[in-house]
Amino acid sequence: MSTTHYRPDIQGLRAIAVLAVMLFHYNPAWLPGGFVGVDVFLVISGYLIVCILLQKKVQPDYRLTATLRYFYISRLKRIAPAYFAMLVLVSLLAAVLLLPQDLAIYKKGLDQAAWFHSNSYFSGFGDYFAPASHEQPLLHTWSLAVEVQFYLLAPFLVLLFPVRALKWMLGLLLVGLTVLAQYRLSVLDIHQDTYYSLYARLPEFFAGGLIAAYSYSCKSGRHAWTAGAGLVLILLAAVVQPRLGPFPGMQALLPVVGAALILLNPSQGFTQRLLGSRPMVWVGQLSYSLYLWHWPVLALLRYYTGEQLLDMPFSLLFLALTLLLATLSFYGVEAPLRASRVGVRQVVGYGLLACATLVTVPSMATLNQALSPPPLPIEYQRYAEPATICHGQIVGDCLKGDLSSETEVLVLGDSHAAMLNLFFDQLGKEQGFKARIITASSCVTIPGFDFQRIAEWAQEACQKQIKEAETYIRQANTIFLAGMWSWQLQSDRFRNALADFLKYGAPQAHKYVISQIPLFNKSPMRSRRFDTLGLRNMASRNDIYLAKNDAVKEIVEIGSNVMYLKLDDLSLFEQAPIFNGDIIYYDESHMNEKGISYYAGQAKKYFEFVIEKDPIAKEIK
Repeated sequence: MSTTHYRPDIQGLRAIAVLAVMLFHYNPAWLPGGFVGVDVFLVISGYLIVCILLQKKVQPDYRLTATLRYFYISRLKRIAPAYFAMLVLVSLLAAVLLLPQDLAIYKKGLDQAAWFHSNSYFSGFGDYFAPASHEQPLLHTWSLAVEVQFYLLAPFLVLLFPVRALKWMLGLLLVGLTVLAQYRLSVLDIHQDTYYSLYARLPEFFAGGLIAAYSYSCKSGRHAWTAGAGLVLILLAAVVQPRLGPFPGMQALLPVVGAALILLNPSQGFTQRLLGSRPMVWVGQLSYSLYLWHWPVLALLRYYTGEQLLDMPFSLLFLALTLLLATLSFYGVEAPLRASRVGVRQVVGYGLLACATLVTVPSMATLNQALSPPPLPIEYQRYAEPATICHGQIVGDCLKGDLSSETEVLVLGDSHAAMLNLFFDQLGKEQGFKARIITASSCVTIPGFDFQRIAEWAQEACQKQIKEAETYIRQANTIFLAGMWSWQLQSDRFRNALADFLKYGAPQAHKYVISQIPLFNKSPMRSRRFDTLGLRNMASRNDIYLAKNDAVKEIVEIGSNVMYLKLDDLSLFEQAPIFNGDIIYYDESHMNEKGISYYAGQAKKYFEFVIEKDPIAKEIK
């Protein structure tokens, strides 16, 4: 039986997959499991690739080298033109919009995406001060990298083994790799690396390949209910998938089986007629271009607005730009350049695309610099020198301030405490004390901190810093805690750990909890860049920090030997992020070194008690 005849229902299945992914990316709350659309795509790809190769294998003039050449050229023409056109345009937009340090991070991802290796790059991606994942324009290229890596493997599996052996091999690999992925997710607790890995996604390709292999040697099913059941399983997975546990692993079987059931049955039942309807087929034809363009548009709009959830005007802009770019990409690049016959139009198209690709990378930095406002001194571009502070690592003795003083305090917390290195260094030298500061990204370095909820790349450093701090906690007479309470207090487990530490931890020590500084909805540095471009983009306050500061104060009140230091209403914050004509913030939640110096100057009256015998006895308001 021929397995490569045109099936409009497959285009409809692609439409379901891409619409699910787009809806999930736009607002995960609307379709929590919409990410399974990627897995449906991979099943379809496995099915079609194995179909194509098996059909070539039975041709009378079949030769391995000719088939490999045909396969790789056809796949290159299918994937590369629209993909590299997207990389070129998105890179130029990134050069215009991104801050220089953010563009440097973007270029690292671009280097990997250009070689279809971005799944490995994003599996280990982690930088607290990099743009958030939802602002990374090339994050979506990980799935295309996985697909191209499958293309390198598939021909040798299909062409070198007979169909009977192929079916057994695909089945065993499907089961074995699924079990391996589940083991890494559930036992080793490795989530991010597993999610982006090739081996964890190969079972989805192999599921589609199995359907192709069985359809090739057996009669396909003619029961209409199987396709209907498959569609129900896919839609069910798109709704409930996050509740089933870490993904992919065993949890990926729900959408994979759903897609396989639809592919297994080419009969013209209700489900096939629905999927093969004209609107669904049209969206399915656009699905690759829609996938390529929707995420960069969304990520760059989020970068500009500083919001993950776009308001109505920007949502409409997202839809309009995505549809426009996808349509232009499909009809102007994807369709004409993948035609089987090579003509003048294709030669010119490939030549222009190659020139644009070669010119784009070296021109990005020049364009970015030309459109950037005058560079600020280094003290405006960071909150501390990373190589000299004990943030996520131990550097020297972790001491700041008056190193000759016998009075020592301990400072613990996340990056909001790390931000206070200069603060305590300045105050310590003025008031005659030294401060040992031990911090980690996203991690308040106290016993019981629920490190499992933070990014995987930050977990090991968090645990090490907590362990390092434990010795000093037992010895300390004075402990200061600082953190991004607006984020930390979203966790009930952290709230309990903080309350326990303040009530029972280090009973010998006087403990002080410092309020979170004002929070903004976007980076003032980004606003400065956008203003230079003529795009008014003012940073405004996000008042959620006020409620969380109040919540911290309530926890402090039940503690033992604890006081709350309310510093978020100092006069320098009245016109923040500007003070005395200076930008005092590094990003939306951290001050820069210039701002920290002002902060220390205004806060010093609250810290005069540190050198006294009984600091808690002093009235602090």
